[in-house]
Amino acid sequence: MKNFKISTVAAAAALALSIFAGACSNYRLAGTPTDLPFKSVYVKPVRNDSYAPQSSALLTNEISNAINRTPNLKTALESNAQATLSVSIVSYERKPIATRADDTALAASYAMEAVAECTLVRSNGDVVFKNRKVRARAMLYPGAANDVIGNEYQNMPVLMRELGEKIKDAVIGIW
Repeated sequence: MKNFKISTVAAAAALALSIFAGACSNYRLAGTPTDLPFKSVYVKPVRNDSYAPQSSALLTNEISNAINRTPNLKTALESNAQATLSVSIVSYERKPIATRADDTALAASYAMEAVAECTLVRSNGDVVFKNRKVRARAMLYPGAANDVIGNEYQNMPVLMRELGEKIKDAVIGIW
C-alpha cells in the first residue's frame, strides 16, 4: 500500500512537471517579439521642435543605448545600416500636478511629458512606420527651495531615457 502511494505521488509530480515544461516551452526571456527584417539601425540626430531644454543630444544617445542593449539589433553608421530612424521631439510640457500645503500657488510636483514623432525606413526604401507618436512622462519635485528650472534640467535625462526606451520598443515591436 505504501509503494502504491509513492508511485501515485511520483506519477502526479511527473505529470505536473510535463505540463509546466510544455506550457513554458514557447517562452523567451529576452529578445524581440519577432525576427526583425533588419539587424542594424542608423539613428539620425534627434530634431527638437519643442521647448524641451537640451534634449536632442540626450534623446539621440538614449535611443542608441536602448537599441544597443537589444539582442540581435545594433546601431550602425548610415552607410552600413539596414534601417534609418528619424525622430523629432514635437511636444514638451511641464504641468503642476500637486500643490504645496503651505502655499497653494506653488506646485509640490510636476509632470514632465515629451512626445516624439518617429519614422523608420529600411535601406531599400520601405517605410516600416511613419510619424508614429511616442510619449513619455517623468515626475519633477522642485524641493524646499522650489528650484523648478534646476530640477527640470536634472530630470531631463530621466525623461529622455524613458522616451528612448519607448522609441526602441516601437522599433522592435513591429509586427
